[in-house]
Amino acid sequence: MKSILVTVVVLYALFALTFCSLQRKFLYFPQPASNVYGEMNVSFVVDGVQLSGWALNKGQPKALIYYGGNAESIEANIPFFEAVVPDYTVYLIPYRGYGSNAGNPTEQVLYSDAVHIYKTIKSQHDSISLMGRSLGSGVATYVAANRNVDTLILVTPFDSIENVAKDIYWMFPVSLMLKDTFRSADRVKDITAQTYIFIAENDRVIPRARTDQLIAHFGDQLVEVVIVDNAGHNTISQFPDYVSGLKRALD
Repeated sequence: MKSILVTVVVLYALFALTFCSLQRKFLYFPQPASNVYGEMNVSFVVDGVQLSGWALNKGQPKALIYYGGNAESIEANIPFFEAVVPDYTVYLIPYRGYGSNAGNPTEQVLYSDAVHIYKTIKSQHDSISLMGRSLGSGVATYVAANRNVDTLILVTPFDSIENVAKDIYWMFPVSLMLKDTFRSADRVKDITAQTYIFIAENDRVIPRARTDQLIAHFGDQLVEVVIVDNAGHNTISQFPDYVSGLKRALD
């Protein structure tokens, strides 16, 4: 019996150490850049690292910055945004380590890069709106809480990555181990932008409870919550209710 207990403890410790050391491999899934949708046409230099991406509909007075999900090829959204929001200049900039960009993604680096990009383009537009999907919702809430933003759109968002991880890795002391927590709910009090939240009814990645806890922190700045029937985490943009809701948010 004692040997079994020792084996269990050793295995638990090994799994915990593996999770702790590889946790960012579980969180970030960088995808290589594709030129199928056109060559990159905009870049920003942050702390000596060049971040290149796509700017659609250049020259529009209003701008939309889009922050993608953890395994999203951000350029695959180009046809969607060109069709749905032609009156916005839309910025699709892969995170560090994503696309063809150098570096390694971390929570603080993603925040710093996002703020720098916001500051760089601010003078070129009359207003700036933000849109974050899944992991990108954590980046969007950070920028919205620290900068002047017109509209904030959160797609399949969470209250925190920490709580999402707790649901999955309930057997580990996640709060003590996690490096990147993305605590969006804690920042809601500092967000003044008109906010729209989109939920995929059949989301199997972000539990509904995590989105509901985020929603509970909002007050008057929350304009609308759209539940897209039959949509999944990765298919929500294929549904008409999502498209019409996005148009309302950016009208």
